[in-house]
Amino acid sequence: MKKSTLFTKILLLSLLFLNACSKKEQLGPVNNAPEQNIPAPLSAPLFDELNETIARFDPLYLQVVYKDKRSKAEINEEASRLLIAINQNPTSLVIQKELIELYHFSSFSELQKASNVISNNSGELKKSFLGKDTVLSKAKMNQLNEARNTFLKNKISSLQKASQRSSSGLWQDNADWILNEFHYYSQIANLEMGLDGMDDWGGAGAGPGCTESCCFEYQGCLINAASNYRQNFIILGSTLAASGGSLGALYGSIIPFIGTVAVGTGAGIIGGVTGFIQAVHIYMNDQNVCALNYKACILKKNGN
Repeated sequence: MKKSTLFTKILLLSLLFLNACSKKEQLGPVNNAPEQNIPAPLSAPLFDELNETIARFDPLYLQVVYKDKRSKAEINEEASRLLIAINQNPTSLVIQKELIELYHFSSFSELQKASNVISNNSGELKKSFLGKDTVLSKAKMNQLNEARNTFLKNKISSLQKASQRSSSGLWQDNADWILNEFHYYSQIANLEMGLDGMDDWGGAGAGPGCTESCCFEYQGCLINAASNYRQNFIILGSTLAASGGSLGALYGSIIPFIGTVAVGTGAGIIGGVTGFIQAVHIYMNDQNVCALNYKACILKKNGN
């Protein structure tokens, strides 16, 4: 009887021990799971240099800093025409000169160097941050948005300090350029955070003072468009530079620049710029859709 009781106790202790080990093994992966979902950090130097460089090819930058009187759509159409032409005829000095003048570089080699920064930096960021993802998780998109907003805030702050120095008598030679850059980065910060009004679209009311649903929907639409833009200038800046033809079927119906006529041109001598211009084109289309949806919402509310 005693032997039986002792054996039962030993058996119960063994079962308890095995059960505890089993629970510990089950809990391990659950506790570690959140760490596996944390996105790899964005490399600040690479990301900042990429942001600095793409600004040079932004139609809004040309409007604000260099006082280009054409619309953003007209500037982008001219850029598309020249990029197709230069990829088809890389040695044409006439086309090179037109590109230099459009983007205000001192030489074509400088423009190529800037394009390489877009290709290389976006490629490194795509590999380290995005990996094989084509659609970003919410965590990664939030991190990308935060990094972009941090860059813009830091840039605006540094330009603000520089403008104060120039107004006190220092850096007089660069005063106008500093002020223009400050205005540019302030505008894109407003645009990408969905704070701008409807002036470009012939309406009013969609800004930080929203008081009705259509305005809030428009503001949210602009913020989503900006998020997609941030993702696209990394993905397209690297992917299109490596293989322009592979994106033809995917984007041909959206972007006339990449279609059956222009398949393969993106992988040419300034592929990084080619990719970024497509990101700009998509962004402008998305903004137009936001504006049209806003107008439709207002008409519906008014019973039209």
